[in-house]
Amino acid sequence: MEAMKNLGADVKPVALKDIYNAVERLAPSMCDNSNVYVLTYKGRVVREPRWRRNVRDALLKLRRRGLVASKGRGSWMLVKAPFA
Repeated sequence: MEAMKNLGADVKPVALKDIYNAVERLAPSMCDNSNVYVLTYKGRVVREPRWRRNVRDALLKLRRRGLVASKGRGSWMLVKAPFA
């Protein structure tokens, strides 16, 4: 949430790559690129740092709580409180 607020996601949608960059700046010790997640996507093996998967999982949890909304593919925005 802090990373998204810093990026201005309360005003405009923010790209997922920008969220990744903000997380790397805010918590560099949590962004271990050597801990790799391996999956098969459309018949090919894909490797990516596990922390990126964790960021996407956190965004999905925040969406279920109604705190963020997906604004197209790879774009997220904070949801405004109705009485704020």
